[in-house]
Amino acid sequence: MAKLSIGIIGGGIGGFSAAAALNHFGFETTVYEKAERLREQGAGMMLWANATRVLDELGLLGRVVAASGPTENFLVRNSRGDKLMDIATGDFEVPSICIPRSDFLSILAAAHPAERVRTGHEFVRLEQTRNKVRVRFAGGQTAEHDLVLGADGLRSPVRTQVFGPREPVYRGYIIWRGIGVDTAGAMPPETSSETWGRGRRFGILNTGGGRYTWYAAVNVPQDHPDAPAGRKAELLDIFRDWHAPVEELIATTPDAEILKNGACDHNPMRRWVAGRVALLGDSAHACTPNLGQGGGMAVEDAMVLAKSLRAEKSVEEALRIYEKRRTVRTRHIQQRSRLMGSIAQWENPFIVKSRELVTNLLPAKIFEFNLRRTYSYRT
Repeated sequence: MAKLSIGIIGGGIGGFSAAAALNHFGFETTVYEKAERLREQGAGMMLWANATRVLDELGLLGRVVAASGPTENFLVRNSRGDKLMDIATGDFEVPSICIPRSDFLSILAAAHPAERVRTGHEFVRLEQTRNKVRVRFAGGQTAEHDLVLGADGLRSPVRTQVFGPREPVYRGYIIWRGIGVDTAGAMPPETSSETWGRGRRFGILNTGGGRYTWYAAVNVPQDHPDAPAGRKAELLDIFRDWHAPVEELIATTPDAEILKNGACDHNPMRRWVAGRVALLGDSAHACTPNLGQGGGMAVEDAMVLAKSLRAEKSVEEALRIYEKRRTVRTRHIQQRSRLMGSIAQWENPFIVKSRELVTNLLPAKIFEFNLRRTYSYRT
Protein backbone atom coordinates (compact mmCIF):
# COMPACT_ATOMS: atom_id res chain seq x y z
CA MET A 1 0.00 0.00 0.00
CA ALA A 2 1.16 3.54 -0.71
CA LYS A 3 2.55 5.54 2.19
CA LEU A 4 -0.28 6.67 4.45
CA SER A 5 -0.62 9.56 6.87
CA ILE A 6 -2.04 8.13 10.10
CA GLY A 7 -3.27 10.12 13.10
CA ILE A 8 -3.25 8.41 16.48
CA ILE A 9 -5.49 9.83 19.21
CA GLY A 10 -3.95 8.96 22.57
CA GLY A 11 -0.35 9.18 23.71
CA GLY A 12 -0.33 6.18 26.02
CA ILE A 13 1.06 2.68 25.61
CA GLY A 14 -1.51 1.71 22.98
CA GLY A 15 -0.95 4.85 20.92
CA PHE A 16 2.83 4.66 20.91
CA SER A 17 2.79 0.89 20.30
CA ALA A 18 0.74 1.60 17.19
CA ALA A 19 3.16 4.34 16.17
CA ALA A 20 6.16 2.03 16.62
CA ALA A 21 4.65 -0.76 14.50
CA LEU A 22 3.38 1.56 11.77
CA ASN A 23 6.64 3.50 11.58
CA HIS A 24 8.50 0.19 11.32
CA PHE A 25 6.67 -0.53 8.06
CA GLY A 26 7.16 2.93 6.61
CA PHE A 27 3.89 4.67 7.44
CA GLU A 28 3.88 8.25 8.69
CA THR A 29 2.25 8.65 12.08
CA THR A 30 1.40 11.62 14.29
CA VAL A 31 0.43 11.05 17.92
CA TYR A 32 -2.03 13.45 19.61
CA GLU A 33 -2.20 13.57 23.41
CA LYS A 34 -4.53 15.80 25.42
CA ALA A 35 -2.12 16.23 28.34
CA GLU A 36 0.60 18.85 28.14
CA ARG A 37 3.26 16.21 28.66
CA LEU A 38 3.46 12.48 28.16
CA ARG A 39 2.94 10.45 31.30
CA GLU A 40 1.75 6.99 32.24
CA GLN A 41 0.13 6.23 35.58
CA GLY A 42 0.43 2.83 37.14
CA ALA A 43 2.98 0.58 38.77
CA GLY A 44 4.50 -2.19 36.69
CA MET A 45 2.93 -4.13 33.86
CA MET A 46 3.48 -7.65 32.58
CA LEU A 47 4.58 -8.22 29.02
CA TRP A 48 4.27 -11.94 28.37
CA ALA A 49 5.92 -13.72 25.45
CA ASN A 50 3.11 -12.85 23.02
CA ALA A 51 3.95 -9.15 23.51
CA THR A 52 7.74 -9.38 23.80
CA ARG A 53 7.77 -11.34 20.53
CA VAL A 54 6.34 -8.22 18.82
CA LEU A 55 8.81 -5.93 20.58
CA ASP A 56 11.64 -8.16 19.38
CA GLU A 57 10.43 -7.81 15.80
CA LEU A 58 10.34 -4.02 16.23
CA GLY A 59 13.90 -3.93 17.59
CA LEU A 60 12.79 -2.66 21.01
CA LEU A 61 13.11 -5.78 23.16
CA GLY A 62 16.68 -5.14 24.33
CA ARG A 63 15.77 -1.75 25.79
CA VAL A 64 12.64 -3.13 27.41
CA VAL A 65 14.46 -6.08 29.00
CA ALA A 66 17.14 -3.76 30.40
CA ALA A 67 14.46 -1.80 32.29
CA SER A 68 12.54 -4.81 33.62
CA GLY A 69 12.67 -8.03 35.60
CA PRO A 70 12.13 -11.54 34.15
CA THR A 71 9.51 -14.08 35.17
CA GLU A 72 10.61 -17.68 34.59
CA ASN A 73 8.12 -19.19 37.04
CA PHE A 74 4.75 -18.12 38.39
CA LEU A 75 3.64 -19.37 41.81
CA VAL A 76 0.07 -19.66 43.08
CA ARG A 77 -0.10 -19.68 46.89
CA ASN A 78 -2.50 -19.38 49.80
CA SER A 79 -2.23 -16.67 52.45
CA ARG A 80 0.05 -18.84 54.62
CA GLY A 81 2.49 -19.08 51.72
CA ASP A 82 1.79 -22.74 50.92
CA LYS A 83 2.54 -23.37 47.25
CA LEU A 84 -0.51 -24.55 45.34
CA MET A 85 1.07 -24.49 41.90
CA ASP A 86 4.37 -23.62 40.19
CA ILE A 87 3.87 -22.75 36.53
CA ALA A 88 6.83 -22.52 34.14
CA THR A 89 6.54 -19.38 31.98
CA GLY A 90 10.06 -18.99 30.63
CA ASP A 91 10.30 -21.71 27.99
CA PHE A 92 9.67 -19.46 24.98
CA GLU A 93 12.15 -17.96 22.53
CA VAL A 94 11.52 -14.54 24.10
CA PRO A 95 11.26 -13.59 27.80
CA SER A 96 8.24 -12.64 29.88
CA ILE A 97 8.96 -9.52 31.91
CA CYS A 98 7.49 -6.88 34.22
CA ILE A 99 8.39 -3.24 33.53
CA PRO A 100 7.23 0.02 35.16
CA ARG A 101 4.56 1.49 32.91
CA SER A 102 6.31 4.86 32.80
CA ASP A 103 9.55 3.22 31.62
CA PHE A 104 7.76 1.31 28.88
CA LEU A 105 6.05 4.45 27.64
CA SER A 106 9.37 6.31 27.64
CA ILE A 107 10.98 3.59 25.50
CA LEU A 108 8.11 3.62 23.01
CA ALA A 109 7.97 7.42 22.84
CA ALA A 110 11.75 7.72 22.40
CA ALA A 111 11.48 5.55 19.28
CA HIS A 112 9.03 8.03 17.72
CA PRO A 113 10.11 11.28 16.01
CA ALA A 114 9.56 14.08 18.54
CA GLU A 115 8.32 16.47 15.86
CA ARG A 116 5.35 14.16 15.22
CA VAL A 117 4.06 14.20 18.80
CA ARG A 118 1.39 16.81 19.59
CA THR A 119 0.73 17.26 23.29
CA GLY A 120 -1.99 19.62 24.51
CA HIS A 121 -4.32 18.32 21.78
CA GLU A 122 -7.63 17.22 23.29
CA PHE A 123 -9.85 15.39 20.82
CA VAL A 124 -13.26 16.97 20.19
CA ARG A 125 -14.66 15.33 17.07
CA LEU A 126 -13.83 13.90 13.67
CA GLU A 127 -15.39 14.14 10.23
CA GLN A 128 -14.90 11.62 7.43
CA THR A 129 -14.87 12.22 3.70
CA ARG A 130 -14.34 9.51 1.11
CA ASN A 131 -10.57 9.24 1.56
CA LYS A 132 -9.70 11.49 4.49
CA VAL A 133 -10.46 12.00 8.17
CA ARG A 134 -10.41 15.51 9.63
CA VAL A 135 -9.85 15.76 13.39
CA ARG A 136 -10.76 18.79 15.51
CA PHE A 137 -9.19 19.54 18.87
CA ALA A 138 -10.30 21.64 21.87
CA GLY A 139 -7.71 24.35 21.23
CA GLY A 140 -9.11 25.00 17.77
CA GLN A 141 -6.42 22.99 15.97
CA THR A 142 -7.34 20.65 13.11
CA ALA A 143 -5.52 17.83 11.36
CA GLU A 144 -6.24 15.68 8.34
CA HIS A 145 -5.10 12.10 7.80
CA ASP A 146 -5.73 9.11 5.56
CA LEU A 147 -6.58 7.02 8.63
CA VAL A 148 -7.26 7.81 12.30
CA LEU A 149 -6.81 5.43 15.25
CA GLY A 150 -8.63 5.84 18.54
CA ALA A 151 -6.15 4.66 21.17
CA ASP A 152 -7.62 6.84 23.89
CA GLY A 153 -8.43 4.35 26.59
CA LEU A 154 -11.27 2.91 28.65
CA ARG A 155 -13.52 5.97 28.27
CA SER A 156 -12.51 6.67 24.67
CA PRO A 157 -14.03 9.87 23.22
CA VAL A 158 -13.27 8.56 19.72
CA ARG A 159 -15.25 5.38 20.41
CA THR A 160 -18.10 7.39 21.92
CA GLN A 161 -18.45 9.58 18.83
CA VAL A 162 -18.13 6.79 16.29
CA PHE A 163 -19.91 3.90 18.03
CA GLY A 164 -21.93 5.55 20.80
CA PRO A 165 -21.50 5.59 24.60
CA ARG A 166 -20.41 2.47 26.48
CA GLU A 167 -20.02 2.52 30.24
CA PRO A 168 -17.29 0.41 31.87
CA VAL A 169 -18.62 -2.59 33.82
CA TYR A 170 -17.42 -2.87 37.44
CA ARG A 171 -16.53 -6.47 38.31
CA GLY A 172 -16.89 -6.29 42.09
CA TYR A 173 -13.39 -5.64 43.39
CA ILE A 174 -10.94 -2.77 43.70
CA ILE A 175 -7.24 -3.11 42.91
CA TRP A 176 -4.47 -1.20 44.68
CA ARG A 177 -1.01 -1.15 43.04
CA GLY A 178 2.49 -0.09 43.93
CA ILE A 179 6.19 -0.91 43.63
CA GLY A 180 7.94 -2.08 46.79
CA VAL A 181 11.22 -3.71 47.83
CA ASP A 182 11.85 -7.26 49.04
CA THR A 183 14.88 -6.50 51.23
CA ALA A 184 14.79 -9.91 52.95
CA GLY A 185 14.89 -11.82 49.66
CA ALA A 186 11.70 -13.75 50.39
CA MET A 187 10.85 -14.11 46.69
CA PRO A 188 12.73 -16.76 44.69
CA PRO A 189 14.82 -15.36 41.80
CA GLU A 190 13.06 -14.61 38.50
CA THR A 191 9.72 -15.56 40.04
CA SER A 192 6.36 -13.83 40.26
CA SER A 193 3.33 -14.99 42.20
CA GLU A 194 -0.31 -14.56 43.11
CA THR A 195 -1.75 -15.41 46.51
CA TRP A 196 -5.44 -16.24 46.93
CA GLY A 197 -7.46 -15.61 50.08
CA ARG A 198 -11.17 -15.16 50.77
CA GLY A 199 -12.42 -12.29 48.64
CA ARG A 200 -8.92 -10.88 48.41
CA ARG A 201 -5.63 -11.69 46.72
CA PHE A 202 -2.14 -10.30 46.40
CA GLY A 203 0.09 -10.42 43.34
CA ILE A 204 3.87 -9.95 43.23
CA LEU A 205 5.67 -9.31 39.93
CA ASN A 206 9.44 -9.26 39.60
CA THR A 207 10.35 -5.81 38.26
CA GLY A 208 14.15 -6.16 38.57
CA GLY A 209 16.77 -4.81 40.97
CA GLY A 210 15.01 -6.15 44.06
CA ARG A 211 11.86 -4.19 43.17
CA TYR A 212 8.48 -5.85 42.89
CA THR A 213 5.29 -4.51 41.44
CA TRP A 214 2.48 -5.61 43.71
CA TYR A 215 -1.29 -5.51 43.42
CA ALA A 216 -3.98 -6.13 46.00
CA ALA A 217 -7.53 -7.01 44.92
CA VAL A 218 -10.35 -6.85 47.48
CA ASN A 219 -14.10 -7.38 47.10
CA VAL A 220 -15.64 -4.01 48.01
CA PRO A 221 -18.22 -1.67 46.45
CA GLN A 222 -16.99 0.53 43.62
CA ASP A 223 -17.37 3.67 45.75
CA HIS A 224 -15.22 2.24 48.58
CA PRO A 225 -13.54 5.30 50.17
CA ASP A 226 -9.93 5.62 51.26
CA ALA A 227 -9.37 4.92 54.96
CA PRO A 228 -8.69 8.02 57.09
CA ALA A 229 -5.24 6.62 57.94
CA GLY A 230 -4.37 6.24 54.25
CA ARG A 231 -4.15 3.47 51.69
CA LYS A 232 -1.00 1.89 53.10
CA ALA A 233 -2.45 1.55 56.59
CA GLU A 234 -5.67 0.05 55.23
CA LEU A 235 -3.82 -2.55 53.15
CA LEU A 236 -1.46 -3.47 55.99
CA ASP A 237 -4.54 -4.18 58.08
CA ILE A 238 -6.30 -6.19 55.35
CA PHE A 239 -3.22 -8.32 54.63
CA ARG A 240 -1.93 -8.63 58.19
CA ASP A 241 -0.19 -11.98 58.81
CA TRP A 242 -0.03 -12.96 55.13
CA HIS A 243 3.18 -14.64 54.05
CA ALA A 244 6.39 -12.68 53.34
CA PRO A 245 7.03 -10.39 51.58
CA VAL A 246 3.40 -9.15 51.34
CA GLU A 247 3.50 -6.75 54.29
CA GLU A 248 7.03 -5.59 53.47
CA LEU A 249 6.13 -4.69 49.90
CA ILE A 250 3.19 -2.60 51.09
CA ALA A 251 5.27 -1.00 53.86
CA THR A 252 8.11 0.02 51.53
CA THR A 253 5.75 1.79 49.11
CA PRO A 254 5.08 5.49 49.86
CA ASP A 255 1.40 6.05 50.56
CA ALA A 256 1.18 8.72 47.83
CA GLU A 257 2.44 6.19 45.25
CA ILE A 258 -0.21 3.55 45.97
CA LEU A 259 -2.72 3.63 43.12
CA LYS A 260 -6.34 2.54 43.40
CA ASN A 261 -8.77 1.59 40.63
CA GLY A 262 -11.94 -0.40 40.27
CA ALA A 263 -11.61 -3.60 38.23
CA CYS A 264 -13.57 -2.66 35.11
CA ASP A 265 -13.87 -3.87 31.55
CA HIS A 266 -16.17 -3.56 28.56
CA ASN A 267 -18.33 -6.25 27.09
CA PRO A 268 -16.76 -7.36 23.79
CA MET A 269 -17.52 -5.19 20.76
CA ARG A 270 -18.33 -6.67 17.37
CA ARG A 271 -17.16 -3.61 15.44
CA TRP A 272 -13.99 -1.55 15.87
CA VAL A 273 -13.87 0.02 12.42
CA ALA A 274 -16.03 2.68 10.74
CA GLY A 275 -14.79 3.94 7.40
CA ARG A 276 -11.22 5.08 7.94
CA VAL A 277 -11.43 5.19 11.73
CA ALA A 278 -10.35 2.22 13.86
CA LEU A 279 -10.03 1.52 17.58
CA LEU A 280 -7.00 -0.01 19.29
CA GLY A 281 -6.12 -1.11 22.83
CA ASP A 282 -8.44 -0.37 25.75
CA SER A 283 -10.71 1.79 23.61
CA ALA A 284 -11.62 -1.38 21.69
CA HIS A 285 -11.36 -4.15 24.28
CA ALA A 286 -10.77 -2.95 27.85
CA CYS A 287 -10.01 -6.00 29.96
CA THR A 288 -9.75 -6.80 33.65
CA PRO A 289 -6.09 -7.28 34.64
CA ASN A 290 -6.32 -10.91 35.73
CA LEU A 291 -4.23 -12.34 32.88
CA GLY A 292 -1.77 -9.44 32.73
CA GLN A 293 -2.67 -8.99 29.07
CA GLY A 294 -4.02 -5.44 28.80
CA GLY A 295 -0.83 -3.90 27.47
CA GLY A 296 0.06 -7.03 25.54
CA MET A 297 -3.21 -6.90 23.62
CA ALA A 298 -2.48 -3.31 22.55
CA VAL A 299 0.99 -4.35 21.36
CA GLU A 300 -0.54 -7.21 19.38
CA ASP A 301 -3.19 -4.88 17.91
CA ALA A 302 -0.47 -2.53 16.72
CA MET A 303 1.47 -5.17 14.82
CA VAL A 304 -1.57 -6.85 13.27
CA LEU A 305 -2.81 -3.46 12.05
CA ALA A 306 0.57 -2.48 10.62
CA LYS A 307 1.01 -5.81 8.81
CA SER A 308 -2.54 -5.67 7.44
CA LEU A 309 -1.97 -2.17 6.03
CA ARG A 310 1.32 -3.27 4.51
CA ALA A 311 -0.17 -6.36 2.87
CA GLU A 312 -3.46 -5.09 1.48
CA LYS A 313 -4.14 -2.82 -1.49
CA SER A 314 -6.84 -0.73 0.21
CA VAL A 315 -7.24 0.82 3.65
CA GLU A 316 -10.75 -0.56 3.91
CA GLU A 317 -9.69 -4.17 3.26
CA ALA A 318 -6.76 -3.88 5.68
CA LEU A 319 -9.05 -2.58 8.42
CA ARG A 320 -11.57 -5.34 7.75
CA ILE A 321 -8.86 -7.98 8.23
CA TYR A 322 -7.52 -6.22 11.33
CA GLU A 323 -10.98 -6.11 12.90
CA LYS A 324 -11.73 -9.74 12.06
CA ARG A 325 -8.47 -11.07 13.49
CA ARG A 326 -8.41 -8.98 16.61
CA THR A 327 -12.03 -9.20 17.73
CA VAL A 328 -11.76 -13.00 17.97
CA ARG A 329 -8.48 -12.91 19.88
CA THR A 330 -9.38 -10.14 22.33
CA ARG A 331 -12.87 -11.48 23.06
CA HIS A 332 -11.25 -14.73 24.21
CA ILE A 333 -8.82 -12.85 26.47
CA GLN A 334 -11.55 -10.60 27.91
CA GLN A 335 -13.74 -13.57 28.79
CA ARG A 336 -10.92 -15.65 30.28
CA SER A 337 -9.69 -12.72 32.34
CA ARG A 338 -13.16 -12.05 33.69
CA LEU A 339 -13.54 -15.73 34.63
CA MET A 340 -10.14 -15.88 36.35
CA GLY A 341 -10.97 -12.78 38.38
CA SER A 342 -14.26 -14.29 39.50
CA ILE A 343 -12.58 -17.52 40.63
CA ALA A 344 -9.72 -15.75 42.40
CA GLN A 345 -12.12 -13.47 44.30
CA TRP A 346 -14.39 -16.18 45.71
CA GLU A 347 -15.37 -15.54 49.35
CA ASN A 348 -17.39 -18.56 50.50
CA PRO A 349 -15.04 -20.49 52.84
CA PHE A 350 -16.16 -23.93 51.59
CA ILE A 351 -15.72 -22.94 47.94
CA VAL A 352 -12.36 -21.32 48.73
CA LYS A 353 -11.16 -24.52 50.41
CA SER A 354 -12.30 -26.57 47.41
CA ARG A 355 -10.50 -24.18 45.07
CA GLU A 356 -7.31 -24.66 47.07
CA LEU A 357 -7.60 -28.45 47.00
CA VAL A 358 -8.31 -28.61 43.27
CA THR A 359 -5.51 -26.18 42.41
CA ASN A 360 -3.07 -28.17 44.51
CA LEU A 361 -4.03 -31.49 42.90
CA LEU A 362 -4.14 -30.49 39.24
CA PRO A 363 -0.85 -30.89 37.36
CA ALA A 364 0.80 -27.58 36.51
CA LYS A 365 1.17 -28.85 32.94
CA ILE A 366 -2.58 -28.36 32.41
CA PHE A 367 -2.30 -24.68 33.25
CA GLU A 368 0.91 -24.35 31.26
CA PHE A 369 -0.85 -25.80 28.21
CA ASN A 370 -3.65 -23.24 28.46
CA LEU A 371 -1.19 -20.39 28.99
CA ARG A 372 0.82 -21.52 25.99
CA ARG A 373 -2.25 -20.92 23.81
CA THR A 374 -2.15 -17.29 24.92
CA TYR A 375 1.61 -16.72 24.89
CA SER A 376 2.36 -18.47 21.60
CA TYR A 377 0.16 -16.11 19.56
CA ARG A 378 1.93 -14.64 16.56
CA THR A 379 0.91 -11.51 14.70
